[in-house]
Amino acid sequence: MTKDTDGYIPLQNQNGGQHSSGDSQGDPTNRIIALNNKPAAKDTDIEMSERNGRVKSLSTANESCVDASSDEGTSGGMDMGKYLSVDWGKHKSKYRVAQYMRRRKSNFNMSFNTVADSDDYHFCSKLYHTKRKTFPLKDYHDEARAMRDLQKFLEHPIVLFKIHNTSWEDIVKEMIVTLATEKSELKLDVNKCIKSLISKDADYLIPESIQGIRETVSGPFTDQTFITAIGTTTAVNDSQVVMALLEKPFNFGVGAEEIRFICIVLTPPKKKHTKSCIEIGRTYSTLLADDRLRHSLINTHTPAEFAHEFEMEVHRIHKEHEKRERETKTDTSRYSDSNKPYRCIPGRLLLKDIKRRAKFYLADYVEDLNNCTSIQKMVSATLFLYFSLLLPGIAFGVLHDYYTDRKMDSKNVIVSQAIAGVLFSMFGGQPLVVVRTTIPVVIYTKIIYQISLRWAKDGSFFYTLYSMVGLSNSFFLILYALVGASNIMMFCSRSTEEIVGLFISVAFVVDSVKYIVKEFNTFYCFPDLLNTNSTLNSSIVKRAAAETSLNPADCDPTKPMLALLLMLITVYVGVQIFNFKYSPYLNADKRVIVADYALVVAVISASVLGSYVFKSIHLKQFTVNDEAPLFRLVDYKSPPPGAVITSVGLGFLMSFLFFMEGNISASVVNNPQNKLKKGSAFHLDMFVTGVINAVLSVFALPWVHGSLPHSPLHVRALADIEEHVENGHLTETIVYVRETRLTTFFSNIMIGLSLFMFPYPLNLIPIPVLYGLFLFLAFTSLGEFQMWERFVLIFTEQNLYPPIHYVRKVPQKIIHCFTLLQLVQLIGLCLVSFGGSAYLKMFFPFCIIMLLPIREKILPKIISERFLEALDGEH
Repeated sequence: MTKDTDGYIPLQNQNGGQHSSGDSQGDPTNRIIALNNKPAAKDTDIEMSERNGRVKSLSTANESCVDASSDEGTSGGMDMGKYLSVDWGKHKSKYRVAQYMRRRKSNFNMSFNTVADSDDYHFCSKLYHTKRKTFPLKDYHDEARAMRDLQKFLEHPIVLFKIHNTSWEDIVKEMIVTLATEKSELKLDVNKCIKSLISKDADYLIPESIQGIRETVSGPFTDQTFITAIGTTTAVNDSQVVMALLEKPFNFGVGAEEIRFICIVLTPPKKKHTKSCIEIGRTYSTLLADDRLRHSLINTHTPAEFAHEFEMEVHRIHKEHEKRERETKTDTSRYSDSNKPYRCIPGRLLLKDIKRRAKFYLADYVEDLNNCTSIQKMVSATLFLYFSLLLPGIAFGVLHDYYTDRKMDSKNVIVSQAIAGVLFSMFGGQPLVVVRTTIPVVIYTKIIYQISLRWAKDGSFFYTLYSMVGLSNSFFLILYALVGASNIMMFCSRSTEEIVGLFISVAFVVDSVKYIVKEFNTFYCFPDLLNTNSTLNSSIVKRAAAETSLNPADCDPTKPMLALLLMLITVYVGVQIFNFKYSPYLNADKRVIVADYALVVAVISASVLGSYVFKSIHLKQFTVNDEAPLFRLVDYKSPPPGAVITSVGLGFLMSFLFFMEGNISASVVNNPQNKLKKGSAFHLDMFVTGVINAVLSVFALPWVHGSLPHSPLHVRALADIEEHVENGHLTETIVYVRETRLTTFFSNIMIGLSLFMFPYPLNLIPIPVLYGLFLFLAFTSLGEFQMWERFVLIFTEQNLYPPIHYVRKVPQKIIHCFTLLQLVQLIGLCLVSFGGSAYLKMFFPFCIIMLLPIREKILPKIISERFLEALDGEH
């Protein structure tokens, strides 16, 4: 939290003294700025070259900033050594001094003596002094006076609600007049109060104010959502507080460009320290620094609701105060128990998770239902989950159908998703985690099918082996939950999560490329060239046809070309609509709603093109086996001993995959930046996942686990997000997330009802559109990975690097070295997963869990721990 104190200093005599060097020398927290006598153009940064350096000058709104230096030089007959600057850093546009002088109607070619005789002898008429000081947030537990100040305000709260004035002077005047009206017994001198809050020399300046400092990935910056103006005046005998909520964010100048909340604190000039305007200002600024409270206050509709939310926050603080006192009294008993030896009791951590989440279970269903905004968010998130799970589920079904020789198809995936999704939404520990079938599960199912052919060439043993592997996997998952194995995730850093997430994106791309290459190999040929009677025939064409096994009856070059076109259209339309949330059109809420339906619009658009516009070209559509039962009870009659041992080994290896993917998804959801209030439940989530997959295995349905990127996207769909711009870098802050089970419950119910849409109309979706959907999911998830951001920096000009924290703290070579090491690990995962041997692919889950010791034991020997903390510490 910072306090700004502003004051004026007269200019030193030009002939008898020297200019101050301002920011160029001395303490950077004390800065002298000269105010121009005439308003200059807004947001202009003026630069010119000297003999030995560069001279810059800035004009913003009604101020122009200059420094002085001992360097002297001439330009155009002018002694330009007298005109120096403050380097403001974030202003990109640069104009020549000639343009500035032309704008001021000055002759740039006149000599310095001529300038001295003119009215523009000085750039400025006054000096403006700013001093910045930081304060800690108010501790309501240790500082008793703070609670009394808050309770005093609540006795007679004065709140101006959603005012429309945009001038600081008008807002202050309205707030003081309201104070004088509401508390007429004070007989306030309104003018005196206003003068203590507005500079008498320049009404756009705030003499003293308090704001918050926020830590972000680009470093600390001022929280420009609120400002607390403080002042002392003899017009009051006791402290007075007025609060205002503006209708829209307003720009009150540098450092206060997005203000929604204004708090005015007035105190008598002579008061003890605890009753001073600074201490009282700290009390209210600490409250307003809580973005959760600001979110609640913005959603109020009347001043009475505003005061009620404020009162509820004070009561919450009071309860925390009492809780801390009770905990302090029991500290001695805790210390006496700390010397007892630790005993590993199976299920102890699982029971803790159950107890932690049980008290919120009912709230997970009914909380936030009394808020129209929350209901709208839930509906939007439910529809987003429905389409983002249904369409990829169909695509995964197509892969299952291809890899298992039609033993599994899209209908099985949909049934599995509906059952697992509903069960996890009801009994899972963290309901914001989304469970589904993923690409690694599809790859592992392919491995199981290939191995099952050893015992039955017709694939009839696949269901039995698949079920036994699934039951073995479930056994190990439940075992991990009972012994608390998820605690190992404390060693899982951001880099490990990103490697796994990027691998999933790469898998999407690989499968899409394989499909389109197969289409070209099959259909991209010309019957005339393959016809032996054709005059165009040649031995080269014959040999090429023989090598690729081309069939003249299959030749249709329009099919692969249309497949490629539909795939690219799906990606392009989806990405463009997804990025609509960054456009300037509509308002922020509506842009997010439009972006949420990017996937749906892209699939529908490409499907209409493929099924109706180009209906003369018959593309392959996904099919399902209508004769196969939805639930197939697996027959376990006397499996070979070798198959039992193989299933246990495969289940053990696959449990690593489920363990890592599920815990990584839960870890991303429970990230502190998401500000979740109900706590995590890693062990309970793992236990429920094991039980669900055991049920699915009995009926030979596709397995599920917590997944990326759907889980973090689900969180963002239910979140309220604030956007701030600092130093040209856009930062997003989550202020509130609705922790509900309703979105996953209803979305999976809708997915189950979609079974009635098989085969029509879902079979109107061409298969290339589904693979385009894979590419869309891969490309849109790249922006969430810091590893991808650093990979792009390798090919980016150094001067264009964004102002991110690790760019300032870590040398460039170390950044690139760390990125390349991550890339090597990612390539290793891809080689194992996409290699030709099924037995090599079996060890893919083991490779994922090996990422943990690589990060903890090997990387610190290559890169300093200090740099690793900056690159990988934020989690």
